[in-house]
Amino acid sequence: MSEGYEHSSFEHQPYPPQGPPPGAGLAIGSLVCSIAGLIVCAPAAIAGIVMGHIAYHRSRHGRATGGAVAIAGFVIGYLALVVWGITIPLVVHELARLGAFG
Repeated sequence: MSEGYEHSSFEHQPYPPQGPPPGAGLAIGSLVCSIAGLIVCAPAAIAGIVMGHIAYHRSRHGRATGGAVAIAGFVIGYLALVVWGITIPLVVHELARLGAFG
């Protein structure tokens, strides 16, 4: 007579586990370094600028989030360089005027 329909057995292969979506870590690092560069020293601001540009590029191409934070990071970094670029010559000039260099 008629045989019943037999379901072919196969194992369902799920998609491989995905890692967490890329975050805004580099953008946040940029902001932190730029703020530290504004307060402490100019090399930290340079690091903040570099990280900010990289993070912004990644966010524009959909490989990470945090585009606005990245922009804030490199803008504050540039501001810090301007502040240090004005402050250091003024301090050196004042120290020279007071005879600190001999």
